[in-house]
Amino acid sequence: MQMPEPDSGVIARRADILQELRRIVPGDGVIAEQEGLRAYECDGLTAYRQLPLIVVLPETTEQISRILRYCKTHNVKIVPRGAGTSLSGGA
Repeated sequence: MQMPEPDSGVIARRADILQELRRIVPGDGVIAEQEGLRAYECDGLTAYRQLPLIVVLPETTEQISRILRYCKTHNVKIVPRGAGTSLSGGA
């Protein structure tokens, strides 16, 4: 399986995206350091790995709405994630 090429335009705006997401979800709710992102590079099926650009862990529906609105407005793709086990067949 070949993974899609990362969007260079989004990667170039990473710092701005990160700043806005941290404004929406303060504290430890945004993970951007490579070490922290490793836990999210795959689900239970470890054959396919892709390090995410940023991981956001919202705690409220308001935060989720604001994140989705920001990402849609700024053309940032998202991947919703559940438990990450891939055991339910939908991950």
